[in-house]
Amino acid sequence: MSVFAGVGISNIKDSYQAGKEAAQKALTEMGGNHPDFVLVFSTDSFNQKEMIEGIRVITGKASLIGCCGAGVISKEGLSTDSIAVLALRSDVLQINTGMVNDIGQNSRLAGEKVAKAILDKEPEKGYKYPPTLLMLPDGLTCNVCELVRGVYESLGPTYQLVGGGAGDNVRFIKTYQFIDDEVYHDAVSVALITSEVPMGIGVGHGWSPIGRPLVVTKSQGNIIREIEGSPAFEAYLGYFGDVTPRLTPENFPEFGMRHPLGLPDITGAYTIRDPLKVEEDGSIFCVAEVPENSVVRIMKGDNESVIQAAKESAQKAVNSIGKRKPGLAIVFDCVSRLLLLGKEAQRELDTIRDVIGRDVPLIGFFTFGEIGSANGGPPVFHNKTVVVCVMAS
Repeated sequence: MSVFAGVGISNIKDSYQAGKEAAQKALTEMGGNHPDFVLVFSTDSFNQKEMIEGIRVITGKASLIGCCGAGVISKEGLSTDSIAVLALRSDVLQINTGMVNDIGQNSRLAGEKVAKAILDKEPEKGYKYPPTLLMLPDGLTCNVCELVRGVYESLGPTYQLVGGGAGDNVRFIKTYQFIDDEVYHDAVSVALITSEVPMGIGVGHGWSPIGRPLVVTKSQGNIIREIEGSPAFEAYLGYFGDVTPRLTPENFPEFGMRHPLGLPDITGAYTIRDPLKVEEDGSIFCVAEVPENSVVRIMKGDNESVIQAAKESAQKAVNSIGKRKPGLAIVFDCVSRLLLLGKEAQRELDTIRDVIGRDVPLIGFFTFGEIGSANGGPPVFHNKTVVVCVMAS
């Protein structure tokens, strides 16, 4: 029983040729032959359709999913203008892929549709380890929180959910999702992985709470209107008092990037919400939903705590596969962490590789939000977080 994996990278400007080159490199590292499954992460500098055509020339009719992101991750490093291709072949895996369109209209219903499609494709053969559902939703059009709820409530706790929101190079215009020969928008591409080898998932962010808990007294989706009866920004500003330079709506995005909001769960962990800007009425616009009447904490962190969290996430994932060695790693890293870390982002990747093994095939992308379960709780949609998924060899 074996898992053979290879990852190829290309930054050739011609999209078709870049797809071919990355796919060929992946097959070479995998050890040749035809793959059973192909995973693709790209950036928006490429013609996505031509890129996929180039990949399919090399990988043939192997099942393929993927998405566009704010950057790609591999053993070669980090890039915001490259293509990453994973080729996978194994006699211990069964992988079924699927796609659901128009997920922005009713994200909860879209999640239920994903679950139904997965249940229809679930193999009759029993597997030793919990099935893992890899999800790559549009991070701009979709309420990913609702999408994940729809999937989880339909499938139940016997499935592991992992993934990240598709994005672009922080332009917030349009994202793309792939399945086989096709390129979509406002969709979620998924792969159900059932396996005779374990898959481990680690989730971490590196942010810790400061000050007292605050109650969100009025919110609408991802817009916090009031905190404890006051306009959200006024309450946020009042917590910090005199800030030099003074905290204003204009400089809030930079300050908020380093002081996000945390929603505590029953395990004591925090789900991070990234505040992006202040609205004209004093509301705070966040990347993802903050429910009304929820308790939030203002958080703090720095480069060291963020990088340490990446190390711990990788260690959790490796620990979850027991004594077996990692055969493949997939990383979903929030683009806001890349913006925060800057040149130190490479050190975060190096830290992850030190834990999983420098020779282990690795692929990932910088996401618009991450999907995973922290501390054994139900899967949720995260911000400013890194999720590491490891498959045993």
